[in-house]
Amino acid sequence: MTVEQPAHITPIKAIRKKCLDCSCGQAAQVRGCQVKDCPLFAFRLGRNPNRRGIGNRAASAPQSTLMKKQ
Repeated sequence: MTVEQPAHITPIKAIRKKCLDCSCGQAAQVRGCQVKDCPLFAFRLGRNPNRRGIGNRAASAPQSTLMKKQ
């Protein structure tokens, strides 16, 4: 039996997949991971903590703050 790999997997998705593998496929175990010294710990939920706050800020800001005169 062969396992087909996707043509491209992002590093974050690869980390998430590794964390699921480490916890025997249990997402709850990944969320409750106790291995704080693991280099992948901060990335285990499939998010890059270094990108927090980066993104489409205009879409989440109320219109009143976007249109405010300075």
